[in-house]
Amino acid sequence: MPLIAPRHAIAAVYAGLFFGIGVFMPFFPVWLEGRGFDASMIALALAVPQVVRLVTMPLGGLLADRTGRPRAALIVYAAATALCFAGIAFAPSATFILIGLGLAAVFWQPSLPVLDAYAVARRREGLIDYGRVRLWGSAAFIGGNLLAGGLLGGAFVVAVPPDTVIWLIAGASVAAALAAATLREVRPAPHETARPRGFVLAGLAPVLFVGMAAAALVQGSHAVLYAFASLMWQGKGLSSTLIGLLWSLGVLAEVVLFHYGTRVTRRLGPEKLLLIGGLAGVLRFGVMALDPPLLLLLLLQPLHAFTFGCTYLGTVELVARHAPPGRGASVQALAAWATAIAMAGATLAAGPLWQAYGPAAFLASSGLAGLGTLGALLAGRLRQPHSAGSGG
Repeated sequence: MPLIAPRHAIAAVYAGLFFGIGVFMPFFPVWLEGRGFDASMIALALAVPQVVRLVTMPLGGLLADRTGRPRAALIVYAAATALCFAGIAFAPSATFILIGLGLAAVFWQPSLPVLDAYAVARRREGLIDYGRVRLWGSAAFIGGNLLAGGLLGGAFVVAVPPDTVIWLIAGASVAAALAAATLREVRPAPHETARPRGFVLAGLAPVLFVGMAAAALVQGSHAVLYAFASLMWQGKGLSSTLIGLLWSLGVLAEVVLFHYGTRVTRRLGPEKLLLIGGLAGVLRFGVMALDPPLLLLLLLQPLHAFTFGCTYLGTVELVARHAPPGRGASVQALAAWATAIAMAGATLAAGPLWQAYGPAAFLASSGLAGLGTLGALLAGRLRQPHSAGSGG
């Protein structure tokens, strides 16, 4: 018997990975601004890991599938991520910061699809409830928001240097590596023992391509939010603590969704989840373009449960139902790769759009979500019967 139950160990890895993301997403742009980056340079810096993962993400998932050792892959990826961010803390110039971000993306970006595939495999063994394990990632994201916001905003007694942002991310990656070390490798089912040797796209159902494209567009619609929401709110006079609370409010709604994720996924299916995510994105970002006041922001942020959460659950379940045997990690990574393409392009465009139009740049986000909605409708028409054991 393992010392740590599988559900606890997997939840701990999710928590380590997402705590770092919870610090990075709202406060890394602020850290970059403190290092002298303007809006275009911030957008470029945030796009670097998005571009790098176009290559590294599918390769990271394929490596985990080919070796049959996702646990080992997770340990290496998380430990290397920590080392890269430690290097960013000591980077002497913008060039070295960009190089460090690119190196970090080589390892950080493939971690989540590999972990998702590992968790889905344990779900099939009846060892975990995916949604209730995954929610600890979202809860840790909130923890990262609140802790970093409180430290940087002076809510605690001890003042901290700006580089605390970087060290929190590195520390969370170390914690993820230690948690991954307590996992056991997944034993492949008999029909999965022959590892696939063909190209990663070979033999995939059309609904996978359409569904992954729809999910990528909806997730890409978050680019302006991720790059400039914190700076926009800071410009409105909101404190770092309140900014952290705003981000946490959205993810708290996401946690509630993941708590009921298995039930919701079984009832709606992946295509309807993607559709809900797209429709919510059209609404959320359309209103964000109006530069809403704080009271309206408090109502808009919970929509993150739909724009991100439903899209995320829909993507994971789409792959779980339709990926060929033995290719879960590589196809999950392929889905994340499609999102990376959309996110990289949207992030690169976000800087010039923000400089030219300010909050009206969110209209482009609303348009991307609308395209994703159309893709989800098409995926619903293409869906194929799935095996009885794949739901949830």
